[in-house]
Amino acid sequence: MEELEADKTPEVPHPRKNKKIYGHNSAKNSFLKSLQSEKLHHAWLIHGPKGVGKATLAWKIAKLLQNGFTNFEKVEEENQLSLISKRIEALSEQSIFLCRRQFDKSKKKFLKEISVDEIRKINHFFSLSSTKAKYRIVIIDNINELSISASNALLKILEEPPSNGIFILISENKRSVLPTIISRCRILECNFLDFDHFEKAILSLNIKNLSNEKITKLFYMSEGSVGKALEIQQHSGIDIFDKLVQMLIFEDTQNDENIWELITAKHNFETTKDYHKFLFNLLLSAIAQISKSLVTKEKSFLINTNINNTNDDEKYFPYSLIYSIIIEDLNEALKVNLSLADILFTSFLKINKITKDLKLE
Repeated sequence: MEELEADKTPEVPHPRKNKKIYGHNSAKNSFLKSLQSEKLHHAWLIHGPKGVGKATLAWKIAKLLQNGFTNFEKVEEENQLSLISKRIEALSEQSIFLCRRQFDKSKKKFLKEISVDEIRKINHFFSLSSTKAKYRIVIIDNINELSISASNALLKILEEPPSNGIFILISENKRSVLPTIISRCRILECNFLDFDHFEKAILSLNIKNLSNEKITKLFYMSEGSVGKALEIQQHSGIDIFDKLVQMLIFEDTQNDENIWELITAKHNFETTKDYHKFLFNLLLSAIAQISKSLVTKEKSFLINTNINNTNDDEKYFPYSLIYSIIIEDLNEALKVNLSLADILFTSFLKINKITKDLKLE
């Protein structure tokens, strides 16, 4: 049975076990420059989109520091892992504390937030007798999941950081982080991967039945996020995307039964709500790709039908309009906890209403 970890993507290794990190040379060089100055900052915020390797970078930094290495290549050349690296991967290294959402055994699901009690454990971690390691490292994955009280508790620790303490905070959205926390951190930006790094990262995971065409499709659909690409792959996202495109450009007759069947399809997400969010994202992506192809008059790799030959320069406008409407509907539904299945269904009805006269040749 696969170990339950809130900061792990199903069916792939945990970031602390990744043998190599792809891309992010600027972030790595910024950290090394601080390390080499012998004035290493105590708090680092690794920021970027979901699934681009932020957590992998955090664990590479931990291994680098605790092994006394001076460059990331040395960490990645560990054919025979050092004893310290083995302990880090096993979460048994006493000089490293991982803070993340906990699993509620009674409800059999992960908590939605990192509680203040988890942050308070950091003080206990630093109160323990010293280890041989030069640094005490705290990794929080991710700080966007901190409760309000947990954020305030973390701020107090960062205001008076423990001696030789290093904090590595992982974030997908800086805007939701307390400005006072950000002000105490050095920021390492991790952006979407380019195709070469994305391809190497995907191939390193040894996923079955992954053709070159599928890798390219996953790259465009995920914008270069390996984590997002894995989610798309694991949940048949390419097939669903193709069905959505066929509906949107009327290659396939759109009827209420087909739409409802797609919305209520079987899935292996943790919750139905997660599946519907996934479906919303694919729907928005399909609309965006069609709009882009109509505006640029260039064939999209993700859309097999050649829809860019239309002579009507304004056919993109209804798709752009429905894109904005769907985002607004989704945001409102999430605010008041409405049924996403119902919102999805009405979104398809709106698409049908707005684009019924736009059958693309």
